Amino acid sequence: MKKVKFAGVRNALKGKGFVIALVLCLSAVGVSTYIAYSQALSKIGDFSADVSESDSVYLFPEEDAQVNGKAEGIEKDGEEESQQANNFVFSSAPKYMPIENGEVINEFSNGELVKSETLGVWRTHDGIDISAPLGTEVHAMTMGTVSEVVNDPLWGVCVIINHGDGIYGHYCGLDTATRVTVGQAVEAGDIIGAVGDTADIESALQPHLHFGVKKNDEWVDPLSIING
Repeated sequence: MKKVKFAGVRNALKGKGFVIALVLCLSAVGVSTYIAYSQALSKIGDFSADVSESDSVYLFPEEDAQVNGKAEGIEKDGEEESQQANNFVFSSAPKYMPIENGEVINEFSNGELVKSETLGVWRTHDGIDISAPLGTEVHAMTMGTVSEVVNDPLWGVCVIINHGDGIYGHYCGLDTATRVTVGQAVEAGDIIGAVGDTADIESALQPHLHFGVKKNDEWVDPLSIING
């Protein structure tokens, strides 16, 4: 009977020893896994700290190249669309002489000096003079936005229109009853005013419109713009 009891105890101890051994093995595996995981996180943290903002594009070169390429493509497409929108004014939009059937009595001097009949001095003529009776309607050369309406001491009542692409039309010597306001959008041929006698600097001439065009802040021949 004692042997049987001893064998039972021994068997019980054997069962408990197996359980203890199993628990110790599982604990060892858990500790090893935790250590390996911590080391991996530490390496990742060190790697992330070493990577600068400019180096981040090399983490996924193929994907970044695609993303950057798309972004550049969108930007270029936007620039091209903007350029096309601006170029549309002069490449496709209709253009008119500001005065229908008006005669050019003084041409653009292109930087050369010509004698002013009013002042009696030699100076450049930075526009064209289009003769017309007082009150004759003046039209916008082409589409654009009115940027200024001024009463200049020399050039009288002037309407300045931004026609896009760095081109501004200066319609000078108008009467005081202008038809447009600053910020107003106009289409080609829209009436913006009428011929007046407000330009004292050219008062010796017959009634006319003085029409000048600036492109990128340089005076150019208005006829070259109208005739394309």
